[in-house]
Amino acid sequence: MSGDELYKLRDLEFRYDRRFCLKIDAFELRRGEKVAILGQNGSGKTTLLRVLAGLEKPTSARVFTFQGIPVAKGGVDRRGLGFLRQQPHPFRGTVSQNLAYPLHVRGIPRAEREARIEDTLSLVDLISLREAPARRLSGGEQKRMALARVLISKPELLLLDEPAAHLDRRSRSVIERVLLSSRGTILLTTHDLHLAHRVAGRVLNLMGGRISPSLPENVLEGRREGDKLLTRGGLRVCLPPDLPPLAGEENLAVMIDPRNLVLSPEALPSSMRNHFRGRVCSVREQGANVWLEIDCGEKLTVIISRASYDDLGINLNRSIVVSFKANAVEVL
Repeated sequence: MSGDELYKLRDLEFRYDRRFCLKIDAFELRRGEKVAILGQNGSGKTTLLRVLAGLEKPTSARVFTFQGIPVAKGGVDRRGLGFLRQQPHPFRGTVSQNLAYPLHVRGIPRAEREARIEDTLSLVDLISLREAPARRLSGGEQKRMALARVLISKPELLLLDEPAAHLDRRSRSVIERVLLSSRGTILLTTHDLHLAHRVAGRVLNLMGGRISPSLPENVLEGRREGDKLLTRGGLRVCLPPDLPPLAGEENLAVMIDPRNLVLSPEALPSSMRNHFRGRVCSVREQGANVWLEIDCGEKLTVIISRASYDDLGINLNRSIVVSFKANAVEVL
């Protein structure tokens, strides 16, 4: 691939059976970037990747270019593109035969095929299962094999749809390591805040088919003081008890999943060690959930059900307490 700008989108829409699915006002992806797109199920993540991969045609677009060429004229050149679907879909045969297939259709000589298969299986920690029937692997092993099948063609651009969703710890660790070590361009979708921030240099949020400038990420930065983090906004956040001992002054960045925050009129008598009073500064309904932004000195995003929202009688500017466990705090 040549040139720094791979994708440029302006006013792109995709509709399915007249139903709105996707509306991207502006998006660019440059060569060498690692970008994560956060979003819940139904937010449009998979649709966006399929459009970028040339598997779906947008309903309309003022600008949609790939490597500077309008997609309507030149399409998406998929020779240097690897696309990983959510579901692995293993082929019949062994693991090595699954990896040999994309090399065979590209005319790669047998000797080079064997070397690539060996290297790629080692990369995803599946070398011991080389001759195992692909369809008998565990879910995590199948996902790693599917990633290896994408990587073996040495694509310069990876489009990855939920690469670590619903996986065992070992498979998640292997996939994260592979993505961190990759020197290519990566665009991945996920609902995993931790994976997004670990892997990507830029994190975006897709809600209701639109890229939002605000992230429900609750990433806090500050200085560690013993078992607490003193954030830039003045919060003293209790950290997980299993952190290594403090060695001098230490700056940290942490993240709290918005679903792990609890709202109440007053601090609850519970095992939760973090309680911060704040003011409701925004409310947004999405599906069966309500997203709230609470200003506690730091702005915290909380996701609760519509039923909980109604029970609490929440409204703008209301004073409310945000609580969460120390173990809900993840160090980045």
